[in-house]
Amino acid sequence: MSEPATPGHIAVERDGSIVIITIANEARANSLDDAMLAALASALEVDALEDVRAVVLTGAGDRNFSGGVDLQARDGEALTEAVRTGERLLGRAAAAVEGCPVPVIAALNGNAFGGALEIAMAADWRLAARGARFGMPPARLGWVYAAEGIQRFVRVAGAPATRELFLTGRPIDAERARQVGIVNRVVDRLELLDLAVADAHAVAANGPIAIAGTRSVIRAIEDGVAPSEAAEIAERWRQRAFRSEDIDEGLRAFREKRDPDFRGR
Repeated sequence: MSEPATPGHIAVERDGSIVIITIANEARANSLDDAMLAALASALEVDALEDVRAVVLTGAGDRNFSGGVDLQARDGEALTEAVRTGERLLGRAAAAVEGCPVPVIAALNGNAFGGALEIAMAADWRLAARGARFGMPPARLGWVYAAEGIQRFVRVAGAPATRELFLTGRPIDAERARQVGIVNRVVDRLELLDLAVADAHAVAANGPIAIAGTRSVIRAIEDGVAPSEAAEIAERWRQRAFRSEDIDEGLRAFREKRDPDFRGR
């Protein structure tokens, strides 16, 4: 008698000052059901990330980051209503990634489609395994994707690449994704998680106030605020940094030729 399939879940693993979050539902291409979407959002809340300085988000196995929202998990619902419900829950999960209090690095270990790709686009940056494929199929299924999701693609890849991805519905490979800016680097699959974790530890070693401030300024510029407003945001963070213990520690460590011990205060 065969063993029952392990239910899909979100696995959370601590590695020093970083956390690795894994979408684990290999039997269904790491698709995300309602409970998993809620668990992903919860794992990225401030209270869940005490003393954490960076997050790596990846998928289980070596084939799929995630196939997106699992519509088949909603037996008995009208398909259009299932789509709407799934989009609402997905939007909350993507917003949790984007609004995470610490940087999130997406390690795309395999294919990412639909809402799963949007979740990855909400991360601070993305690494992809060579051979992975990415696609946005809503137009092939007859619906218009939510504006918040489309905005994440336009912000990162620009309008022309977003049009190509959404209007054709055709998947692109990892190298094409790198060319249009959807992913930062394409690496061998066996190296992917190690490199993403190394990036996360590099972030974690830096001053938390400096990281938070720089992210805020970049996001403001990315969102198209007026240059004067971006300058004001930067100046507020700069003043906070100049008044902090971290800058004293950073400068002492530099003079003493040692690694700094930042405390975020």
